[in-house]
Amino acid sequence: MPARDVSAAAIIERLAEISPVAKHWDMQVLEAEQGMVHMAMTVRADMTNTQGNCHGGVIFSLADFCFGFAANSYNDRAVAASCDIKFLKPAAVGDRLFAKTAEIWKQGRSGLYDVTVTNQDGETIAVLRGHSRLVGGRHIEGR
Repeated sequence: MPARDVSAAAIIERLAEISPVAKHWDMQVLEAEQGMVHMAMTVRADMTNTQGNCHGGVIFSLADFCFGFAANSYNDRAVAASCDIKFLKPAAVGDRLFAKTAEIWKQGRSGLYDVTVTNQDGETIAVLRGHSRLVGGRHIEGR
């Protein structure tokens, strides 16, 4: 099987299983296609900031994983070249957060992705725009 013919779901499953942070925060991949990943996570008490809300770094991590998984979903190794996040609403302990990536543009070694983070009520918590850069190599080699 040529390396690029590996399904996006198989690639993302592999990346999620080797990520200690995604495992620690119990981030789940709900859906994965080339250029699009949908993830979820429940906010726990150990994820809060000094205000008692979900720490921005935790929200950023969920959005960043979603972006990174989407950028790597073609089986070409990609890294973040830059990310910009806007926090729009706080998330509380017990909130179920959902992150979904939309691939905006992909050309050559670069890609542009938007991630929207919402809560269980569909309210937008944060938006992230990420720029990816291919670095060479594959995640799953051909058989």
